[in-house]
Amino acid sequence: MIYILRWIKHFLSPCIIEAVKGTPYSEDWLAAMAYRETGWKIGRYLDQKMTFETICETMKGDYGQRPGETEKQYHGFGFWQIDIKSYPEFIKSGLWKDPSKTCEMAVNVLEAKRKWIENKMPLLKGDAHDRAVTAAFNCGEGNVFKALTNFKDVDFYTFNHDYSKSVWNYRDAYNTIK
Repeated sequence: MIYILRWIKHFLSPCIIEAVKGTPYSEDWLAAMAYRETGWKIGRYLDQKMTFETICETMKGDYGQRPGETEKQYHGFGFWQIDIKSYPEFIKSGLWKDPSKTCEMAVNVLEAKRKWIENKMPLLKGDAHDRAVTAAFNCGEGNVFKALTNFKDVDFYTFNHDYSKSVWNYRDAYNTIK
């Protein structure tokens, strides 16, 4: 894990730092999300000796066939796996290949989730609020709302039921890297 987080710090932290300026998000938050979304794939690509540029152009995931689709396709793009269904213009533009643009988009996605959550759950504050925003990045704000209003964990509908919890653990690990 530390090896990939160190790689993220080296290659992605400049664009992360720029993207989070003036926002409530932090470098470790976005770095941990990139690790959670694509860390395993980064590791696989590094094992194949791919260059940073090639990794950027190849970073697609969540391959499969969703209900209503006629064939399998990639659904997530870039280091933060921006969803093609929610952001088709961004994906079709090819900007997902640019880590700076994808990081800016990830911040925009988080910001939209944050505003929705604050509108529907204004009493949610602090770490619980931030974890809800993070979980919403993965499973959608409606699912986070449904989980919380049914007294379930914020990650109940996230992939592996631990998205924000694991992002928080990766943040801690990221902060140990010098």
